[in-house]
Amino acid sequence: MELPEAARVHATRVIRLDVGDALRVFDLGSEFEATIAAIEKHRVLIEVGSPVSAPPERAAPLHLVMRALKGDLTELVIQKATELGVARISPVVFERTDTVARQDPSPARVERWHRVAIGAAEQSGRAVVPRLDPLTSLRAAVDSLGAPVEEEVRIVATEPAIRFDATPRELARSARSVVIAVGPAGGLSVQDLEILDAAGFAAERFAVHTLRAETACVAALAILGDRYR
Repeated sequence: MELPEAARVHATRVIRLDVGDALRVFDLGSEFEATIAAIEKHRVLIEVGSPVSAPPERAAPLHLVMRALKGDLTELVIQKATELGVARISPVVFERTDTVARQDPSPARVERWHRVAIGAAEQSGRAVVPRLDPLTSLRAAVDSLGAPVEEEVRIVATEPAIRFDATPRELARSARSVVIAVGPAGGLSVQDLEILDAAGFAAERFAVHTLRAETACVAALAILGDRYR
């Protein structure tokens, strides 16, 4: 079996494995013992051995609905979200998303996002790579969720200046799944809040001060991931 290009580079140039060295590989949620059989100029061949028990995934999957970010910030969030155990990432356009971030990412950029997720999964010991949805509008993303099901938690991260009129909800003791929405740097608009409220999202603040969008994503995932294990 031949290692994918990114894994080949990592194995030979980063951790400098050689013929006969052992490693672990994963595919579709399964992990296997493997040994490097041959190293050639542009490829690495491995012998795949016995399956091993991969670390378990979260009992309550995390789904991040995040604003599209400029530059490498989306990659940063994808990397950290993968390390924190997120199962699904949906980049969306909020009403105040800036013009640059509203543009559909190029195929090369999307491929880069997938490679970042795969690399973060490998680094953190996960055998599962998060699902990355295409860029879409907030309404379309929320509509795709359907009606809330029993023990599904939906939360929107709000900054201190926001007054969210949704009825406060008592914190659930358990959750079947968790969806967290994080808005743009310009803040959530009235229309955004109405869409989220109608879909059953409750507001929560994850810091005393206003956070940057990428920081809010990581903070919310860390806090909710610890709360709903």
